[in-house]
Amino acid sequence: MRLDLGLIHIQDISFGRQTTIEDRRLFIDREELVSLLLQEPLFDHVDIELAHPGESCRIIHVLDVVEPRYRMSGVNFPGALDENGLVGDGQTRALKNVAVIEADSRSGRSRNIIDMSGPAALYSPISNTHNVVLLPRPKPGVDKNDYRLAIKKAGLKTAAYLAAAAKDLAPDETEVFDLPPAALNQGPTELPRVAYVFPMHSQQHPTQQKETVFYGSNIQGFMPTIVHPNEILDGALMFSYSAFTWFAQNHPIIHELYRRHGHDLWFTGVVLTVAPVTVSEKERSALLCARLAKEVLGADGIIATKIGGGAVDTDLMMIYSRCEELGMKATLIIMERYPDTGITFVPTHVNAIVTPGLTRDPITLPAVERVMGGETVALDNSNPDNTSASISPLPANRELRLWIGDIVGAISQVGVSRLTTYMS
Repeated sequence: MRLDLGLIHIQDISFGRQTTIEDRRLFIDREELVSLLLQEPLFDHVDIELAHPGESCRIIHVLDVVEPRYRMSGVNFPGALDENGLVGDGQTRALKNVAVIEADSRSGRSRNIIDMSGPAALYSPISNTHNVVLLPRPKPGVDKNDYRLAIKKAGLKTAAYLAAAAKDLAPDETEVFDLPPAALNQGPTELPRVAYVFPMHSQQHPTQQKETVFYGSNIQGFMPTIVHPNEILDGALMFSYSAFTWFAQNHPIIHELYRRHGHDLWFTGVVLTVAPVTVSEKERSALLCARLAKEVLGADGIIATKIGGGAVDTDLMMIYSRCEELGMKATLIIMERYPDTGITFVPTHVNAIVTPGLTRDPITLPAVERVMGGETVALDNSNPDNTSASISPLPANRELRLWIGDIVGAISQVGVSRLTTYMS
């Protein structure tokens, strides 16, 4: 399966009379895009704003982030935006340095923040993209969960609409992702075979019945499955929570395994799974992940990442143990949540862990001139700036002292983080 990802490097975005790309500048017909999004019956109206790197601007209540993509043939975001279909093969256009930001002003997760300048911009790659910010407002009486799903679909619709402007352009460069199907993916015996075990969701927060996560499925009852890595890069997966779709489209683990494929390792494929709730389900999932990696993909070693809270640490420790019992080497990437406890649970035999950062490190964000996505941020009782419940919520434009984990993309559970850990 071969995916040719044609990259269009955008240097600036602005509103214009039509949606087009000229001299690496994206012009957006604001009225046309608003009309397209207002086809959603749950929206009363939709505002669209632009945020550029370096501006004194803060985006709050961020629900999801999507990179503009358009498949040259076939469906876009199958099952979630377009009808069912398969992705990961063929040609896709991608607008680099651009992101679609979905803001949900009714969300309780008001601290998903993007600052376009200042110290927060050093932590998040989304602070350095030109951002198209969607600000829909619901009609009276709209169900909160239905409204959330409508916003997510609006983000996908915008991503495909913007990238369609590049369909007739020659890409500035093309990234090729070429890996045979699992049954044919043999390699030289001298290279270690490495598989990626990818929990895409934690059922600590169950998906909604109408939610579209993987190929349009709500992934309730999902069992460990072999997927081609190109499917994840090409729009089959939309994260539900704890991560953002932009990071699936630009998945650093998959990119790195591809980069090293055929040089010092052989990339065998992906075992896609979820983190269940009960102990018996966790045990079953770990056993199946290990068996698929070993007996189907023929892996000598695995990398596994995490999505979700502290309970998911247990899932990864089980995956690690089952894989090593079958003779594979295992490495885990797990964020740390609390300075005193770090990772929730680490058995003594688990000795290969990478951390993409500690979520509960405090950071001070300076006041900003402009805020998108609401007017206030609600701080929980554990927040470093919340010494009294009476001060919450706070004006979103003021100086804020938050956890680094409140910044979109600062602590990426799939490894995009710019943080690292030094042992001494």
